Amino acid sequence: MSINHPNQLVEEFKKSGEFDRLRKLLLQEFMDSEGKAALHARVDDIAKQKLGTDPKLQYMPEAGVSREIMQELERFPVVERAVAQVTKLSDPAFAAGMKEAIRKILQDDRIAAGQPLDDALVARGPKRKTAAAQPQQANGNDSDSDSSASSMDIDDESDSE
Repeated sequence: MSINHPNQLVEEFKKSGEFDRLRKLLLQEFMDSEGKAALHARVDDIAKQKLGTDPKLQYMPEAGVSREIMQELERFPVVERAVAQVTKLSDPAFAAGMKEAIRKILQDDRIAAGQPLDDALVARGPKRKTAAAQPQQANGNDSDSDSSASSMDIDDESDSE
């Protein structure tokens, strides 16, 4: 398989086991943090408030009560706040490890497809091409059709161009 689209890269990232490894790492950090207790406390507060202010819930089946409480929880950014407190997501070493895993997937894909390796891919991973290095765009071709691994930007550079 040749990776030609970012969705294919995501699928290969998942197949490699790296996604599950990172997911478990992040979950463990959250479980060991104070954020877990804060999340539980906030969920308890919201659920108790809903149960205390809506008397019809006493007469509903358990599944209906759960559905009503879940709808109430969705009104608040409880999960977003908990995720924002996970420090690993802003750790440069975490991002570097993820980039290295992606670079390896792209490099292995190129080797399997018998395509020549881009020096930038081998040296440090995919790098954004300049306009001069992209003759396809100069000819009016859509850059999304470029199957080059170096067209998939995973650098820390700002995307505010």
